[in-house]
Amino acid sequence: MRMRVTRNRFERLVRDVTAGVLNSMPAELRARAEQVTVVVADRPTHLQRDLTDGDEELVGLYEGVSLVERHVDNMEAVADRIILFREPLIESSETLAELKAEIRVTLLHELGHYFGFEEDDLEKRGLR
Repeated sequence: MRMRVTRNRFERLVRDVTAGVLNSMPAELRARAEQVTVVVADRPTHLQRDLTDGDEELVGLYEGVSLVERHVDNMEAVADRIILFREPLIESSETLAELKAEIRVTLLHELGHYFGFEEDDLEKRGLR
């Protein structure tokens, strides 16, 4: 049976997990990571899904320009944000503890993209 988590409860979990992740970072990294907005959406749009290779359900997405790719020419780029997709995250979890862990791993994965890590780098670090 699918676990039921209201949107409000999910958003509280995301806030709590995000605070924990940020508080665990060194001050310099935390200051940068705090510039990224974390939002919740129920599911990815078709366009967002098309950005992936389609192997797995998309549970999170970083939108923006990674720190290693920034330069004067692209400073007006869209604000950095991480989208966590509520329904796929819930569907991938059987318990509340698993859901929190999935939110944490997804958030760290997307923050990794913000800091400039590629998929292979993130997989090597256990961040799928």
